Amino acid sequence: MTPVARHTSPQPPNPSHGASEPMRLLVVDDHPAVRAGLRQLLEDQPEFDVVAAVATAEEALSVAERAPVDVAVVDYQLGGRNGLWVSRKLKRLPKPPAVLIYSAYTDGVLASAAVIAEADGIVSKGGLGSELRDAIRRVGCGHHLLPPVPPWLGEALRQRLDHEEQAIFGLLLAGIEPTEIARTLSVSEAGLESRLWAMLRKVEAPDQVPQSTGSLGAAA
Repeated sequence: MTPVARHTSPQPPNPSHGASEPMRLLVVDDHPAVRAGLRQLLEDQPEFDVVAAVATAEEALSVAERAPVDVAVVDYQLGGRNGLWVSRKLKRLPKPPAVLIYSAYTDGVLASAAVIAEADGIVSKGGLGSELRDAIRRVGCGHHLLPPVPPWLGEALRQRLDHEEQAIFGLLLAGIEPTEIARTLSVSEAGLESRLWAMLRKVEAPDQVPQSTGSLGAAA
């Protein structure tokens, strides 16, 4: 059976903030006007506290290493490192935030790559501000918001991977945590980490995005 990306499913609330405390947000977007607009949109809500709005992947990591962050809203297309690189780095922190990828497209290719990067959700830049705020609330409470991967696309993407990588990919799509995957496949966590970076590069490769009737647009 071809695996699909994780659907929205209830998870335990994020323990890093209390019910009466504002949700601490990090905004990452390299376009100054978009970044300022996102900050204003989110700061209008008393339940949100935008701890920083930065332009680069490196700045995002620096902020998250110094200050507690509950949810990071990360543009997929950043100058230099992209949003999925940021997601994988944020998820390696001792207290990782939920990561919401903010993208012009929310297709199956990006969903597959987002699973490998351990992102918690994808939200479209074409949506309403209320949709973004709702998505932040949901991933901040432990939900996953990733679109399903069509069977034809899942099979095509798996063909880019070797046998062990296909097993890892299937387990990730089933929602299995990396530490459990390492135990299941009898690989070291360092070895799995190296594999995941290689898999992310293969799945994201734009010149290899499979096409189909009614195919999905390339992730942006």
